[in-house]
Amino acid sequence: MSLKFVFIIIFGVVSIVYMITLAFKTGLFQFILKGCLMPLLLVIYIISAGSGNLFLPVILALIFAWIGDVLLVRITNILWFKLGLASFLIGHICYIIAMYGFAQPVDPVVLIISFIAAAGFAVAAYKVVKPSKQMKIPVLAYEAIILTMAVFALQVFIAQGSQNQLFGILIFAGSLCFVASDTMLALKTFRRAKIYFLVMITYIAAQFLIVYGFTLV
Repeated sequence: MSLKFVFIIIFGVVSIVYMITLAFKTGLFQFILKGCLMPLLLVIYIISAGSGNLFLPVILALIFAWIGDVLLVRITNILWFKLGLASFLIGHICYIIAMYGFAQPVDPVVLIISFIAAAGFAVAAYKVVKPSKQMKIPVLAYEAIILTMAVFALQVFIAQGSQNQLFGILIFAGSLCFVASDTMLALKTFRRAKIYFLVMITYIAAQFLIVYGFTLV
């Protein structure tokens, strides 16, 4: 068994144990497990991609995601929540930068249609979530970035269809999981929906799919 798959198994076990702990009150063990997820993914990426195919934006995306994970442990604290949101926003921008080169050539028709669809989704989600006054601008900015990432991921899927299809599929699937995860996180935060298990399972899936996708290039 290769070292890559050893760490994938470790990541899977840590993820499962962490998801199980969500049924209990937040504690130090749960915090440690959550804090291990992104570093494990980073190790998987570095081992799998090799020094010649490493993309700095992907590494930075995982680092900022880890910072966001730590900050959002205190999700009820508005300052920590804003900082966590900013950290994840930067991480998504890093993923967009990493995807850019693989999204060529751009399909203009799909690009226009997907941006229109993303705008419609953003308006609908915003009306359902109903963020507080002080969070309106941060939420709108975050929505714009996460949906832009999904649009770029779709372009990657189309552009890589005949070259590296699995890479395109994983990147696009991961971006959709991110949209789902962040939408549910907003519902949990602003509408008090009890869906944190779904938030985390889609978040972990999103990160793994995108990172593993980038190991294939």
